[in-house]
Amino acid sequence: MTAKPESSNIKQWFRKRFNKWLNQRIPASHKQSLGNKNIFIVPTKFGYAYVFSVLILFLLGTNYQNNLIILMSYLFASVFLTSMMYSFFNLSRLQFIFNSKVTAYATQTVTIPLSIISKKPRFNISFVFEDNEKAYADMINSGESEINIPFQALTRGVNNPGRLKISSEYAFGLFVCWTHLDFACEVLTYPEKKVFNHIKQDVSDLHEELNGNTISEGGDDFGELRQYKQGESNAQIAWKQLARGQGWLTKTTQQELGSTIWLTLQQLPAAPIETKLEMLCFLILDHHKSNIPFGLELDNLQISPSTGSLHLKNCLQALALYGKGQSYSSFNVEAKH
Repeated sequence: MTAKPESSNIKQWFRKRFNKWLNQRIPASHKQSLGNKNIFIVPTKFGYAYVFSVLILFLLGTNYQNNLIILMSYLFASVFLTSMMYSFFNLSRLQFIFNSKVTAYATQTVTIPLSIISKKPRFNISFVFEDNEKAYADMINSGESEINIPFQALTRGVNNPGRLKISSEYAFGLFVCWTHLDFACEVLTYPEKKVFNHIKQDVSDLHEELNGNTISEGGDDFGELRQYKQGESNAQIAWKQLARGQGWLTKTTQQELGSTIWLTLQQLPAAPIETKLEMLCFLILDHHKSNIPFGLELDNLQISPSTGSLHLKNCLQALALYGKGQSYSSFNVEAKH
């Protein structure tokens, strides 16, 4: 005998078919508008019970030839139909725009901003990505507004949150009006943020052994003034020189360090590759916090030693995409030759 398919397999099969149908009917786009083609509406459980009650009321009025009861059933039926129209028009002609770049650390829950454009007030609308927390908007005013939708980025790399379910049971809770929209949004996910204090000294000793002690940027003693680089901390800007009209300059400090700090996978203790990337992530954040110039080398990618938020962003992006075979529009590093 052939075994019957499990309920979970049936759900997966149905979900796959449903998503394929949605991709054809509602294609992915950064900008979406709601209308007849992408809004679905069905009665809620309360709505079905309401219809059943109206039907019973109508049958009783007909059976006993009581015009008052029949009139009441007509009145309740008209409320049901009116509620359906209000539910539909509460979502109809809403516009949504996703135009942000979202980054996160693995297992971290982030919020994805979504712009909403409406020509009239809307009420009681919920937003949710599959298997994530809901975001609620009790009222959306006319004009442009924004809502932040939670999403948990579980794995390193470029994560697609999938389709966003937008639904509302306004008004009276008799109908649920909903849609599934794909905004083609991507969440660039860095390695999980963990603390590895035990490798901090090991890496420092390794650089000292390879390069010896020399003077480098970082520490407490004043070093020199150099041209300002975009993304550097405001605390490093030479404000006095700027006020004198000498232009944008950066104050550097000095400390004893290896001549050039390179962070690589080879200098880390034996561990699974994901753990090594988490260690590199910790070292990168630690060097950035201490304002110590460092470079990153990952196989055929090499990011020159530097400091600042832009350098930090490039290094973390390199870790996020390492070994994934994925691309990201804002990722830009130098190839090693």
